[in-house]
Amino acid sequence: MGPGLVGLLGPNGAGKSTLMGLLSTLSELQSGTIHVGDADLSDAEKVRRHVGYLPQSFTVPALERVHAVVEYAAWARGVDSAQCAQVAAEAMAATGIEERARERVRSLSGGYRQRLGIACAIVGDPSLVLLDEPTVGIDPVQRVQIRQLLGQVAERATVLLATHLLEDLDLPDARVVVINEGQALFQGSITELSLLGAGVVEPGQRPLEAGYVTALRGQS
Repeated sequence: MGPGLVGLLGPNGAGKSTLMGLLSTLSELQSGTIHVGDADLSDAEKVRRHVGYLPQSFTVPALERVHAVVEYAAWARGVDSAQCAQVAAEAMAATGIEERARERVRSLSGGYRQRLGIACAIVGDPSLVLLDEPTVGIDPVQRVQIRQLLGQVAERATVLLATHLLEDLDLPDARVVVINEGQALFQGSITELSLLGAGVVEPGQRPLEAGYVTALRGQS
C-alpha cells in the first residue's frame, strides 16, 4: 500500500485489532510473513521505526505534560534524543495541540486526547500509521476535525484505520478492506463499496452501509 487512507471494516471478532497488533509488533506472528517497508516483521526493532500506532485504549499518565508524552513517543520509535523535542513540536502542530503543549494530560477534553494520541502515532513521520477506533466517544464536530486531520496525514503516509463508523472513511480517495473471520471479503475504493450496495439499499440505509453489508455476505 502506498500513501493514503485505508479503512479496515468488519464486525467484532473479525480480526481488525489482531491485525493491528501484528503490524505494530505488539503481537507475535504465528505463521506467514508481513513486510512493512523494507523490514520483515521478524525484525521488530526495524519495523517499529516505520510504524506509528494509536490503540483503541489510549492511556497516558494524567499528570504528564502533553509535550513530554509526544517526545517520549518519538524516543520510543527510535528518534535521536536530540531531535525528539523538534519532531514532537512538528507532530503537535500538525494535530492542532501545540497551544496545549505545556498543559497536563488530565486537562484535555476527549477530542484533544485523541489528537494527542494521533500526534504520538505520527511523530517522526512513520510511513505506516495504525489507528484503532480513533473517533470513538467524541462528538460529531470533533469527529469531522479528526477526519480532516487524517486526510492530511494520508497525503504522506499509509493510514490504516480500523473503525465501525463508516463516516470516518468519507474521504474521496479512501480505500476499504472488509474482513470477517480473518478473511478479506472486499478490497476497493469507498466509491466502489457504495456502488456495491446501490441496488440493495433498505429503508434507513445509505448506499455505503448497504455495500458493507453486501460485502460481509460475500457478495462482492
